[in-house]
Amino acid sequence: MLVSEKIQPQIEISFTQSLCPVCLKVLSASLVKIGEEIHIRRQCPEHGLFSEPIWRGRPLFDTWHRPKGSAKGVPVNRPSIKGCPYDCGLCPSHSQHPCTILLEITSRCDLMCSVCFASSGGLNSTHRDFELLKKDLKIIKAQAPRVVLQLSGGEPSLHPNLIELVYEAASIFPGVQLNTNGLNLAKDKSLARELKKAGLKWVFLQFDSLNDEVYRLLRGRALVETKLKALENLEAAKLPAVLVPTVVRGLNHGELGELIRLAASKAWLRGVHFQPMTASGRNSFLGPQYRLTLPELLTLLQEQGCGTIDIDKAFPPGCEHERCSFHLRFRRLNDGTLIPKTALASSNCCSEGANDKSAPLESQDGQSRDRAVDIILRSWAPGQNTEPTPIKPSTPKSFTPKPLIPLYVKKKDAFDEFLENAARETFSLTAMFFQDAWSIDLERLEGCCVHIFAPPDRFVPFCAMNLTSADGQALHRGHRETLEP
Repeated sequence: MLVSEKIQPQIEISFTQSLCPVCLKVLSASLVKIGEEIHIRRQCPEHGLFSEPIWRGRPLFDTWHRPKGSAKGVPVNRPSIKGCPYDCGLCPSHSQHPCTILLEITSRCDLMCSVCFASSGGLNSTHRDFELLKKDLKIIKAQAPRVVLQLSGGEPSLHPNLIELVYEAASIFPGVQLNTNGLNLAKDKSLARELKKAGLKWVFLQFDSLNDEVYRLLRGRALVETKLKALENLEAAKLPAVLVPTVVRGLNHGELGELIRLAASKAWLRGVHFQPMTASGRNSFLGPQYRLTLPELLTLLQEQGCGTIDIDKAFPPGCEHERCSFHLRFRRLNDGTLIPKTALASSNCCSEGANDKSAPLESQDGQSRDRAVDIILRSWAPGQNTEPTPIKPSTPKSFTPKPLIPLYVKKKDAFDEFLENAARETFSLTAMFFQDAWSIDLERLEGCCVHIFAPPDRFVPFCAMNLTSADGQALHRGHRETLEP
């Protein structure tokens, strides 16, 4: 038991199920308030008591709630025999349809990152066959036609059929995204152009820091110059992107404001998606002590020159479980100034008819266009009581931004120009608080909407697929039933 638990009052506030981080056995668990912290606590008969903090600071835990209706169209492909989280695929216990599907097209990678969920790495690993991948697209489409499809890996840009695969995927899904470390985007300036031409909507670009020492520790080599070259090539191709830093307590948690200012200064960058480090995959042996909780991350954003972020007015997500993420939206002016937008009260993709939220703004369908305008106008509405104070970004010392280039060149009509400019001017700060064996709450897992496709037909919640025990034993990843025959 932690020393802090001995000297502070402890109040059980709810009950759930969790796992033993050593043997991954399902255990009854409780959420316990200890001072200002919330812990998930459980007792393994073999390995003892585990009490892991999951919430520290403001916004207060008991204020972080939002109503959520029952999801429709949950694809059930596995019976519930052993129970959650062993029967993922999905099983009848799962309460959330997929909103994002990751399709892992290769296990090969040109980095050996110390924080890799999938323990990917090595150029001798295998690519998945292109014809099988095309079949995967059809299977996913049949079960979850409106999802955002993320092409992932390994490093997906290493796949020899990447451009063809993007073209195939873009023809059947409303949004296709590439998750990449950016090395090939930096090496080949034509790659971003070809991806955009094939129909790729945006890039999730691994971008942890503007400090090479951080990359040496997390990624194994100095990468700042490479990352900035990848940004330059994305700009030339006018291919939208989001910066995705893995945030590690004590390593790069003091650089969040700098990353936001960098992203805000470039018109084709749509935001920053923070991922606090978890103790899974290759990183499972380090334990959870370097992880940040959701309110701690929000507090850091507020402290690092982002004064318009009021952590007491931040809102839970509208799709996944309320403790999985947050989403802050801004309107970005031409000089990079960020003006906070009001939250959309109806942004819950689980409500009836809302699973089309990923439809592109430039759709010519009248209903989609009307809905896009409605979202834009409501999200730009000023707050009821106060006028938002703009964030004026400063220039990071290691980066000199070029003049802003319009994201779109060809314009169809005034209405399309309005929609396209709105997309360009929207800027988001988001975070995903992935679970590991120390923090896992099965209630959260059953509400997951980010799933990894596991051939031949399974959808496995992201945190279940990447879950590993304290000594690195995987629950799902690499098992025969997860991989194709």
